[in-house]
Amino acid sequence: MDSKFLIKNGLWGVGLVAAYFFGSSQNSTKAPEDSTTSAPRSLSVKRAGDPSSDPSSFSSRTRTSKSEERGKLSQIFEISRLSNIGIEALTKEALNDPNPVKRRLAFSKLLEGMTVENSAAIRDELVSLGAGRKEWQDFNYAWGAIAGQDAFTNSTMSEKRDLEAVISGWAATDPAGAIAMLVNLPEDIADQKSQLERGIVSGLADRDRNEAAKYVYSLASEGREDAPRLMGIVAYEVLRKDGSESAARWTESLADGLVKGSAMNEVAGRYVREDPEAASSWIAQFATEEYAASAVAEVGKEWAEKEPLTAVTWLDNLPEGQGQKNGLNAAFGDWEDKDPVAAGEYLLTMAESPKRDAAIKGFAEGVAWQDPQIALAWALDITNPQIRGESITRVGHAYFRRNPEAAQEWLTNSGFSAEMQKAIKNPPRRRGR
Repeated sequence: MDSKFLIKNGLWGVGLVAAYFFGSSQNSTKAPEDSTTSAPRSLSVKRAGDPSSDPSSFSSRTRTSKSEERGKLSQIFEISRLSNIGIEALTKEALNDPNPVKRRLAFSKLLEGMTVENSAAIRDELVSLGAGRKEWQDFNYAWGAIAGQDAFTNSTMSEKRDLEAVISGWAATDPAGAIAMLVNLPEDIADQKSQLERGIVSGLADRDRNEAAKYVYSLASEGREDAPRLMGIVAYEVLRKDGSESAARWTESLADGLVKGSAMNEVAGRYVREDPEAASSWIAQFATEEYAASAVAEVGKEWAEKEPLTAVTWLDNLPEGQGQKNGLNAAFGDWEDKDPVAAGEYLLTMAESPKRDAAIKGFAEGVAWQDPQIALAWALDITNPQIRGESITRVGHAYFRRNPEAAQEWLTNSGFSAEMQKAIKNPPRRRGR
């Protein structure tokens, strides 16, 4: 059967199938969203030179009046104070009280009153009462911030340890000391170096984003392949503190290259969800830059999930580049789920080009799970031989999963090489299986 006939007339059939699946999906129960929130890790960390970190100063504050020292929530929920009831009782309140607000406020009080001298006692109580992962992360960050190397060394010898959080807190207050420890790691934890590097970058970002970026670029200059990923950590912290628009401007100050591209990609995902028009206007400036390809594609993909026609039109009108092609591929992969007829009709208006090939590939591989024959007709219309072969192979995988007998008959009569037929019949194993 002629592939053009299948493409033009099969779109409406695909639309009916898609409508059925879309209607079915609306009846499924949605999982409740996680509404848990947590305070920034550095909220209760004492900085060097802060008089509130002095034990005598802490004791003097406990003698002030109840109305002056305790916040409104503490008064409402009658949160105990470390100086009044001791570490054991306050830790129990922080971990076991049935009221979630009291638990969080009590744990904040516990960290607020922590010193180098009492940190070991607090840690013992956390172990005894079975603190959870979040409590351990916050405690270890604060412990690293106030005790530095002592906290790190003690943590390496403990059963309950989170060296990444410890060194992150340490780097937030003493970057030179934390980095020096990383250079001279004990042999028994040398295999954790990359994990600890993440902690240092995170701590540096809490302290000074530019200092953190400079450190990541120093790693990149040494040939470190994970430098772009580490810059993503810095960008995440900038996003959290300043928001998408400011974070986008900050990325522009970075030196061009993959490291900058990673930061842009981190920002693009959140920016486009908040304001797709502003995000697309920002990233369009970098559409021809290879390092920004992932960020361009991310904006197109995320936008297409809500407004596919608008997103595809934006991508289609960008200057030619890898970001445009990747974005069209992802956008059409989403659009075919919502409205395969409209997506197919848009493809018919596109002239033969690399960007059209990318768009068809995304569309065909998505439609394959609804109508493999229509998907194959589209895949055969791809101009680039390599991309066409890749797309036919992926569609063939879906065809064999959906209808093995029909797929085998199609493959036998396809005229494809023995090598390609073998690739279609033997898809790669999925990860985790």
